[in-house]
Amino acid sequence: MPQPANWSPLIHAVDDNGLFMIWLYNLPTWLFALLTMSGFVSLSLIGLRLIHRRLNAGTLATLIDNGTVGWFFSGVTVLYGLLLGLLTVATWTNYTQATALASQEAASLAVLYRDLAGYPLPERIQLQTQVRTYTRFIIEQSWPLQRQGFIHDGESAKLLDLQAPLMGFDPTNETAKILHQEAIRTFNSLVELRRLRAESISGSVPGVIWYVVLLGALLTVTFGYLFVVKSFWFHGLLVSLLGAVIGLLIFLIAALDHPYWGEVSVSPQAYELVLSKVMSSGVTSPKK
Repeated sequence: MPQPANWSPLIHAVDDNGLFMIWLYNLPTWLFALLTMSGFVSLSLIGLRLIHRRLNAGTLATLIDNGTVGWFFSGVTVLYGLLLGLLTVATWTNYTQATALASQEAASLAVLYRDLAGYPLPERIQLQTQVRTYTRFIIEQSWPLQRQGFIHDGESAKLLDLQAPLMGFDPTNETAKILHQEAIRTFNSLVELRRLRAESISGSVPGVIWYVVLLGALLTVTFGYLFVVKSFWFHGLLVSLLGAVIGLLIFLIAALDHPYWGEVSVSPQAYELVLSKVMSSGVTSPKK
């Protein structure tokens, strides 16, 4: 796939499968869900087509007790359902943590902008303008790329542009020193939150867990083939429903797996509120 003009190789270093999967997250959510469910239903029916006639036409059908198979099937589905449930909770937790992380970063931007209101001119104008520019950059430039799984290189440059004059400021009195120390502390917190957000963009469920999930889905559907049902179409309906439920749950886990990718992702609303409510009036005057 074509690569954006400004992108970071961090995605490749942390998540080797990211570029392979990103096209799914660029699809509309309903289409992503439909493709996932349709894929599992289709594979379930294909497998049943290969097994059903051989199972019912042979002597094996007389040896199968649906009650015994059902007991084992219940155990398999319970264990597999528990695995999917735990994964769903884990991915939802990661999603809510990513949302909280964005809110904290936006709050740090608001606090830093307010702290800079106590700086003398012309430093106040310069620093507040750079904070406002950086916030707008996150909303307009970084966030669209995050939804494609990339990290915008320009964020680091914008932070460096802000860091140089902030660290170079020399307070002239004790009050200015206290305010400057608080601004530096907030800036350092902002840098840390930005780094955590960058890590969250490329973080995901480990590949070995996805292998277990897919293998578990295969085994669960295979157990559904072992029931003796004379009607292929009725058996196919049952297997299709099972495949659809498994596909729907796996879609949910996949959609929440990358909290900054695709339509089901963390929005930049917190940053937009800070930009419109805190930074809308331009340069803030010091409090009296």
